[in-house]
Amino acid sequence: MSGPRLTFVLVSYGGRDLVVRCLELLAEHTDVPYRVIVADSASPDGTGEWLAENLTGATVLRMPTNLGFGAGGNLAVRHADTELLCFLNADIEVTEGWLEPLLAFLDRHPSVAAVSPLLVNPDGSVQEAGSVIGGDGWCRAVDEGPLFTHEVDYASAACLVVRRAAFLAAGGFSPEYEIAYFEDVDLMLSLRAQGWQTWVEPASKVVHQRHGSSSSARATELMRLNHETFTRRWPHELADRVPVVGLDEHPHRKWWLRDQLAPYRVLLIDDRVPQPDRGRGDGRTMAVVNAWREADPRARVTFFAVSPERAEQVAPALAARGIEVVWGVDDPARWSVGRAGLYDVVVVFRPHNFVGYGEPIARAQPQAVKVYDAEALFHRRPEQHFGTATEVPERRAWAVQADALRRQEVEAFTWADVAVCVSEEEAHWARRVAPGAEVHVACYPAAVPETVPGWDSRRDIVFFGGFDSTPRTPNEFAVLELAELVLPPLRERHPDLRMRVVGADPSPAVLALDGPTIEVVGKVPDPRPLLESALLHVVPMHYGAGVKIKFVDSMAAGLPFVTTPVGGEGLHLGWTARHLVGASSAELVELCHRLLTDPVLWTEVQQGLLEICRTHFSPAEFRRSMRDVLTACAIPPQVTVP
Repeated sequence: MSGPRLTFVLVSYGGRDLVVRCLELLAEHTDVPYRVIVADSASPDGTGEWLAENLTGATVLRMPTNLGFGAGGNLAVRHADTELLCFLNADIEVTEGWLEPLLAFLDRHPSVAAVSPLLVNPDGSVQEAGSVIGGDGWCRAVDEGPLFTHEVDYASAACLVVRRAAFLAAGGFSPEYEIAYFEDVDLMLSLRAQGWQTWVEPASKVVHQRHGSSSSARATELMRLNHETFTRRWPHELADRVPVVGLDEHPHRKWWLRDQLAPYRVLLIDDRVPQPDRGRGDGRTMAVVNAWREADPRARVTFFAVSPERAEQVAPALAARGIEVVWGVDDPARWSVGRAGLYDVVVVFRPHNFVGYGEPIARAQPQAVKVYDAEALFHRRPEQHFGTATEVPERRAWAVQADALRRQEVEAFTWADVAVCVSEEEAHWARRVAPGAEVHVACYPAAVPETVPGWDSRRDIVFFGGFDSTPRTPNEFAVLELAELVLPPLRERHPDLRMRVVGADPSPAVLALDGPTIEVVGKVPDPRPLLESALLHVVPMHYGAGVKIKFVDSMAAGLPFVTTPVGGEGLHLGWTARHLVGASSAELVELCHRLLTDPVLWTEVQQGLLEICRTHFSPAEFRRSMRDVLTACAIPPQVTVP
């Protein structure tokens, strides 16, 4: 498109200095070409004359009498010829980088007619992240709760970017209103009646000074008159809504009004905001969150993180995708009461979250479908430690822990209407202990690229897995065994062999391994380049449950791995298992040696693993699995599954 794609529309009634300041900031902080139209509504202080004589680079339209914001906006739009409009109050102060997120949002979402930035007060506090419309016809700004990109009932035209075609199709601002108030609320409903949506994009922020041009008595009168007009024009839209009056006494109504446009509302409860760069099952959690988000872009997806761990760093990426992220809640039951009856589905990950958070939260959501997503059978880990412990007190401690976790997991599966496991083996156990739950299997998606590096472009071995900065984690046990029992005999046969240890938060014992033959890399933004450069991935796991996502990532990178029976569970290894799975350190050494010395065998195993990944762990297979889960929750997913 040649020329500007955006016209700024200001309606003035006095306040010359505000208009000038607004336009100065607009020029300072707006990098794209634009036009400006100012419609002066017969300012009594000479503002219209001054603007007409002194304002350069803008069109000034002067109305003969004070016809108000709606009439002025309509007049300006008739003189605009750009794709987009931005209605702007003179008391708005735009900030650096404010416009780009709004334009990008509209470009990504053709079904959205209007998008608003976050309006903040001069002190930086939130003034409005959209507003709700009550059944009594009054509006209330959303000024609390997590900030995230979302569809709204109404966004103020104090700063609003609108598609001009949608504005015209909706009839513009209705002429039925007096000079101020409710014209923009009416516009939002007119746009929605035409099939359009209005969203708030908090990545954009502007300051609203709230300088009014009417006395408080006149403002009250105008608001009352226009409120009567609004309720008369939209009775059916308001009929099923709760009133705004009384929201403070009944906070759950506020959240219902905020989310009432969503086709469904799902609450996901897990340890922490997913951190895909750190392992520990977070990659799979993120995949499940994505499945719920992508099933319907208008759905309200709320992620409740038990721990605040890195939440401030990682939550913004989810918020930008329209996911509400909540963390730092001390009283989950009280928090849920504040949103009583809101959610259609409550999903709880892992048994300890069910006991401490999921079950208390679900009490205030009796209408919700209850989902327990196991991620793994956690009671198996202390059972494995019990099997290797030699001292009676230690064995007793592991037995007590295994029993407690088993009880929690049985209770969680029994509580659930729908349960999700990562393998058929674990699903079989769940169906046996909780015959009333509908149990599904949804593991993890890993995309295989069109080409993966072969034998000739790879070298050395890699260990991949997160550590939590603490000792005695399954991955710490594994890497220490690898360094002490597997790598030395391997280096006797392959003197130049080196090893890289990749994974977030290595513990002190892991960091101590760093030296001439072992490089402790730690956390990396994306492990794939390291997996695609290694010749072998070796993880002698003896403790763990569920499908080990690290090996799925290894498959997708075309990297053969050597592990134990615990590590190979649920991976559908078939014939490749005899070349990859060993029960002892000595067997692991032999398996590694064969693959490190036989390029033909290595290539056959690589191709076998790639085929397993395409068949069982592809994004399409994961979408199919999650589609079944959503269907079991009475949610009609909109994801297209090839």
